Amino acid sequence: MYITTVKVTPVNKQSLLAVASITLCDCFVLRAMRLMQGRRRYLAMPSRQTRTGRVFEVFHPISAEARGALEDVILEGYETQMAGNSFSPELPVLFGTERPDFVITGVRVRPYDEMKLQGFASIVLDDCLVINGIKIIVGRDRKFIQMPNVKKKTGKYRDLAFPTVPEIREQIEKTIFAEYERALAEEGLSPTV
Repeated sequence: MYITTVKVTPVNKQSLLAVASITLCDCFVLRAMRLMQGRRRYLAMPSRQTRTGRVFEVFHPISAEARGALEDVILEGYETQMAGNSFSPELPVLFGTERPDFVITGVRVRPYDEMKLQGFASIVLDDCLVINGIKIIVGRDRKFIQMPNVKKKTGKYRDLAFPTVPEIREQIEKTIFAEYERALAEEGLSPTV
């Protein structure tokens, strides 16, 4: 899998140096990563807090190589822009294996029954990145997934990790729904829709 687009916006507020977003394989966007300054510079992933108070990262690399590739390209963007130059990284940047396409290599579903919310899912992309907090929602006539998002001060929601093309959304939904059906069958439950 490859990083095909990188956007770094310097902020320089206290320990926050920049915010960044990337696109994987021209079809999946990851937003709201933060370049931080502590004892060293590091990349912080967006996180959410559950109703029970548990904090989890919305998405994160699962290998040192993937984290390194992500940190390197974002740090390069920050340093280039701070030096007064425009940032144009040499793309694509290898992230995971050398597969040219978007591939889901793992999925985990936890059924949950609270009115329309029927479960939570996590997917693994190319054995190098986990996307957590995907919701399985049952609407009036069909079920669908809701990608992890954040509520802005305006009251509107903004997705933090999301596909940009319909075929990838369909692939994610199909993979999650298959695992959801399997998890329900394993627990002896039947789907709502």
